[in-house]
Amino acid sequence: MGQTLVSANHTTSSPTALPAHAVRSRGAATIERALNVVADILDEGGEASLRLADVSRRSGVSIGSLYHHFESREGLIRAARERQFIESLPTDAEDVANLLATSATPEEFLERLERIIRETQTPERAAARLRRVELIGAAASRPELLASISGTQTMVLDVGESLGTAFRDRGWLRDGIEPRSLSLFVQAITLGRVLGDLDQRGLDMDAWVRLLTAAVAGLLKVDPRAA
Repeated sequence: MGQTLVSANHTTSSPTALPAHAVRSRGAATIERALNVVADILDEGGEASLRLADVSRRSGVSIGSLYHHFESREGLIRAARERQFIESLPTDAEDVANLLATSATPEEFLERLERIIRETQTPERAAARLRRVELIGAAASRPELLASISGTQTMVLDVGESLGTAFRDRGWLRDGIEPRSLSLFVQAITLGRVLGDLDQRGLDMDAWVRLLTAAVAGLLKVDPRAA
């Protein structure tokens, strides 16, 4: 019995018996390495160039592990595309929320908002905008990827709707404007900028920002002289 107890204790303390959180951590690291490599390959040569053997060689993740985590080559591509879509999304909602919380009047908010509007429209974000359009197009014939992207986009609109509701609760939003419609309007402006990115004649950023600021002013209960 003594020998059995020692043997059992030895087995329990074996380095291969990892705690559950360590196993999950290893799994997350494996997925991260694989997706980083898949994203690089997709950028280098598109989906047609992606081979599981290349992913395995470049990431150090065995083909067996790739199948375990992603089930198939298509599942691997879908996971990478889902992550790329998330990374392509604008991240200015927190800045707008902070601006709302620290502005005493809609006029003050509008004046300070111009900086954020300019940042969302900058040419430096052109690649992210174009990537977002590309990924939406790639999802058109892939129901599972489209469902995932739709879920992510719905959450983005949810955040915008919450901000719109905050504006309404403060009495700053014009009557008849529904918060979720406001959220969609802002998203459309952000993504629609990609058409300006394609304009070979270029875009007058100052004129564009003035137009957007005036459009936002029309949605808020501001003194017309401040707009």
